[in-house]
Amino acid sequence: MLDVRVSEGTDTEALVAFVERLAGSGRGGPAVRAATTRIVGDLRAERVPAGLRILSASLNSPVPPRPRSAGDETETLAGVLGDEPLVVLSDTGTDELARALAELADQGMRILLTGADAERLGAVRAALPAALGGRIVDRLPGLSSIDLRRLRRLLATVGRDRSARADQELPPEGALPSHAEVAACCRRADRVVDGTDGTDGDGSGEARVLPGLLRDLDAERRAAVTQVARCVVGSLGSLAGEPDADRLRDVVGRLVHGGLRSEFESLQGLAARQRDDRVRFAAGPPVQVLEPLPEGGDDVIRHYLDYLDGGGRIRSYFRPQPQRDAEPMLERFRVAGGEPYTYDHVAAIVNHLDLARRDDEIARLCSLLGLPIPRSADELPELTDTLDRIAATARSVGALRHDVLFLQQNSPVSVPDLETAERVGRAIVDYDEHGDPAEAVDELERFAQACEGSVPFGAMAPEHAAAVAAVRAHDPDAYAEALGEIGRARREVADRHELDTLLGELAGTHRDLALAWAAQAARGARGFGLVAVPSTDDLLAALPPADSTDVVVVLGTGSMQADGLLLTAAAPRMLAVVGDEPRAESSGTTLLEVLNQASARFLRGTGMAEPAGPAPDEHAAVPAVPPASSVPEQPGPADERSGPEVPAPRSASAGHDQRPSAPSAMAPAARPAGPGGDER
Repeated sequence: MLDVRVSEGTDTEALVAFVERLAGSGRGGPAVRAATTRIVGDLRAERVPAGLRILSASLNSPVPPRPRSAGDETETLAGVLGDEPLVVLSDTGTDELARALAELADQGMRILLTGADAERLGAVRAALPAALGGRIVDRLPGLSSIDLRRLRRLLATVGRDRSARADQELPPEGALPSHAEVAACCRRADRVVDGTDGTDGDGSGEARVLPGLLRDLDAERRAAVTQVARCVVGSLGSLAGEPDADRLRDVVGRLVHGGLRSEFESLQGLAARQRDDRVRFAAGPPVQVLEPLPEGGDDVIRHYLDYLDGGGRIRSYFRPQPQRDAEPMLERFRVAGGEPYTYDHVAAIVNHLDLARRDDEIARLCSLLGLPIPRSADELPELTDTLDRIAATARSVGALRHDVLFLQQNSPVSVPDLETAERVGRAIVDYDEHGDPAEAVDELERFAQACEGSVPFGAMAPEHAAAVAAVRAHDPDAYAEALGEIGRARREVADRHELDTLLGELAGTHRDLALAWAAQAARGARGFGLVAVPSTDDLLAALPPADSTDVVVVLGTGSMQADGLLLTAAAPRMLAVVGDEPRAESSGTTLLEVLNQASARFLRGTGMAEPAGPAPDEHAAVPAVPPASSVPEQPGPADERSGPEVPAPRSASAGHDQRPSAPSAMAPAARPAGPGGDER
């Protein structure tokens, strides 16, 4: 018996030796030598054929057969091939086999139907259903495996609608504005400025009128107006944060229209002076009032201070008249806890009287203007700051009224009150920051017209029309969705173009196959299979590249030696069909014996799995594992004279598993163990 075992995890040289021993176990010939050379070249290039890899792995560690069940009685060949890569089929007529192959082709399998008997091969080909039509070919398509895979995928996805969009044209890349541009324009076009929803005298809102006026201004003039508007918005915004914001805004409004301006200016000056004097005199001696002064008493003290400032002297005898008049008034005060008698004491009392008088005046003016009266010197800085902000706001509002009034001759916008000034200011600032909504609307319309003009009239696709409608509706979300649909449509058109190109390449060598696949796609078929019918020698002489086929169906395998297993390099699955051909002598190297040792699945008929029971007669014999002694030790043709009789076929009953559980003697040879006991 031929020893062609290979260890698990085989290296390249072990697989090469396995292939060479397979090739040497049969009849040989140019076709076998060509196949051997091709397979060895692929192995050394680390391109192990899938079917050969499966065969070597199965021979090395055969898997026990799956227990049979009642459902297996109706198991189909297609279902078995989906689970088992190595299948042996017997008791199948020509018509039944042809129908089974047609079913596999309809499911999308690419079938290589081959055999050494040209007459039987022709009979099976002639029995293939007429529905296969152009899908029966003499040789495989010349397309690369990548292109063929892409063609079949495109036929399944877009082949049904190849003629769609024949009268449509999609816009070129870059012809449509980006989503970001459209979204920005939509925001500007639909922008509503907070506080600009009022209307002027003729019923049109300032926010809608001002952009048209500002658009015609020169850049320098517009910048000046915008600066004033920012001042108005900022000043009114700062006042809005005050607790008594309404009273402050009322003061600003009256100042803008000229009311109480002198009183406000007087209060502003007094408050600032009082704030500074309170700080300056805080370091002087403290003044205490014992009794209120009579009317005119403060004037007497001031007159006495003027006398001293003019060079007068304080005398104990022969006191001057100003001193005699002031002494009764000074007795009502205490300076630093004592009676006032020096110049500094008199000056401190006068300063105290001036501060008190200004406090009274500040309180009066605050009441008049409706402002809060400061309760202590600590509140004077806050009052002066509020007055400064009111004044700045009033000035900026007045400037804005003037600028808006003279924006253009016969300007339709006026600023009669503070609320209008705030709306106008916000509208001007918004125009400077975001632009004119009307301009954005015009820009969107230009976008829509450009979109429409990117394709000839009447050739617009629905996705394109949806994008134009979204732009005119100022709907950026709908526009984004339309762009996504246009992208999908572009990919669809590109796929159809690629499909037509690949079908054209296929039609150059297989016109009927291209037409058949296209017709299948038009009907909505999902599988695009074929049946190629080369002879065994032709197939071995020119093995197809990887991923070109799905299953190789070999007729007449009962008479074939193990070199026929080189056909496993043609596809990842092998269906060995056993007929009434003369059986090869059982030398341990027949094709069926090796498949048996590789735990191939045996079926009787295409509609059910191999039944359990007694062995079939000799005309339908399926070989079992021969005695090890019958296997020759060296590669080469088997000696038919010394070969034993063909043993009875193995039973696949659930209780008697006769498939080998140890690595087969027909498996590729194992590498010797190293010093540590591991395989090399």
